[in-house]
Amino acid sequence: QRLRSVGLKVANTHANFVLPEFPTTEGQTAADADTYLQSQGIVVRRVENYGLPNHLRITLGNDSDMNKVLDALSAFMGQGRA
Repeated sequence: QRLRSVGLKVANTHANFVLPEFPTTEGQTAADADTYLQSQGIVVRRVENYGLPNHLRITLGNDSDMNKVLDALSAFMGQGRA
């Protein structure tokens, strides 16, 4: 729900990961998000080799880790970015 609240499309999942879809707008692409997350010490997986160039694979973790990812993505998408 928090991913959706910052403007990302996310399909429901029963797996241990989510695949949020990022806009194609320059500065907000999946590649841009990956670069930003890495700068925050967060490693996710790009999945363009699987035919999903606008998505990132984010493995679910504990509450603390997930809040860090969600806060970083919120900042990246402009919902609190300094």
